[in-house]
Amino acid sequence: MDGKTLEQIRDSLLEKWRKIEKHVVRDFEQQEDLQSAHAEIIDIAQSLEQLGRDASLREVERRELLAIERALAKMSSGNFGVCEECVEEIPARRLLVLPEARLCASCQAFEEKQTTRSRLSGASAR
Repeated sequence: MDGKTLEQIRDSLLEKWRKIEKHVVRDFEQQEDLQSAHAEIIDIAQSLEQLGRDASLREVERRELLAIERALAKMSSGNFGVCEECVEEIPARRLLVLPEARLCASCQAFEEKQTTRSRLSGASAR
């Protein structure tokens, strides 16, 4: 084989090598981009999850503030310590532990039982 033919074959091989290398590099970069995008999706999902937890905590705090404000308003109006359901006096022991209580222990237990029943019947209807 003469030198010119050998050089053409070598150039052809180098050209193929470059094309393949470009393709491999491009695939590798795309793979990195996909991995980066995947990592970003995970980061976004984690951020959204954290936002959900934060929103839940804010909702709990908002409800607590409303309950406290309601209890303070009842104190001002002279209705503090009276069960909103049976209109009996709420024991001081309960109010010392849970000053924002709006129901006596018996009425609270009944309300919780009713809430549980309605949740269960709603879940079974699905």
